Amino acid sequence: MNAPAAAPAAPPAPAAGDASSAARPGAAPAPREGPPGPGAGLPPERALVQMLMATRVQQAISVAAALGVADLLARGPRPVDELAREAGADPGALGRLLRALAAHGVFTEAGPGRFALTPLAELLRGDAPGSFRPVALWCGSVAYTVFGGLEHSVRTGEPAFDHLFGMEFFDYLERNPETGALFDAFMARQTAAVAAVLPSAYDFADIGTLVDVGGGRGELLSAILRAHPHLRGILFDRPQVAERARAALEAAGLAGRCAVVDGDLAEAVPPGGDAYLMKSIVHAAPDDEAARWLAGCRRAMGAGGRLLLVEFVLPEGNEPHPGKLMDVLMLVGTHGGRERTAAEFGALLARAGFRLTRIVPTESFYAVIEAVPA
Repeated sequence: MNAPAAAPAAPPAPAAGDASSAARPGAAPAPREGPPGPGAGLPPERALVQMLMATRVQQAISVAAALGVADLLARGPRPVDELAREAGADPGALGRLLRALAAHGVFTEAGPGRFALTPLAELLRGDAPGSFRPVALWCGSVAYTVFGGLEHSVRTGEPAFDHLFGMEFFDYLERNPETGALFDAFMARQTAAVAAVLPSAYDFADIGTLVDVGGGRGELLSAILRAHPHLRGILFDRPQVAERARAALEAAGLAGRCAVVDGDLAEAVPPGGDAYLMKSIVHAAPDDEAARWLAGCRRAMGAGGRLLLVEFVLPEGNEPHPGKLMDVLMLVGTHGGRERTAAEFGALLARAGFRLTRIVPTESFYAVIEAVPA
């Protein structure tokens, strides 16, 4: 499972190799002005009510996305009766839904019974650049349901997903293709947000061959290859995923610079890379399993190789960060997956034969954790 939404952009990151504290070995990204905590500045009672009501807003947004309301309003304000007819909804019920969302800035009531888009609602259009529609749909599906089992996970330490659905998360996706396709679309949207900032955040100049371990359909690797024409790539993933990656890289005109290798991360990864990239991989595994995966990368690379993990790095203390709720999602959805602090990444990397050299922030809440053979 993954993060419920793309994080807002942070201030521009220091250039690669910047000697600031953000890039010191083992340092977390430098403190910055992040989004305030939910309810900041409100009296305690109102702040707590706002938090408790948050899932209702989430579900309302998800339903509006499922009905395609934002697309129906692309040409301007429309009466709710028309919207309901085209969306296949009850007019009265849809009007109440949109009224509630308009109170939160998602849509606006342009007149009695007439609704229009707002900047927030524009993001739910399926054809919008960086559309959040896949995120809204995913957050209202099994990702929402599984949080209903949070108490089970907190009491037992076991994933609520298995408790609620009778099987592990990825087994469920394989047996439910529609949900699997929804998850793939969500992950593609999340990766696209990182792909927009990672190629300029990290200095790839002295890397010849980059191996993307668990690279999915190749969105991130493609963005890096386009930005750095000297690079050659190897995308490594499970056979069923690798087949789709070949087609995507061919369509992007990058097949001549990127090989696709299928296999199992738990067994071995392709040798010979100058750097090994893993985005949102180790957060899905407990320390023992993650260390084995990383050790496999260590065996595959030469003495001058490096490892690049693209992950959330949790700040210490009370600083808000999307990774802190993502960590709870890992609790309910995976067998031992977790988000980690800079110190925890350092310890994990050491177990696998690496030395953490620096953490490079990006213009998202993801960071590049760089490590070299110890």
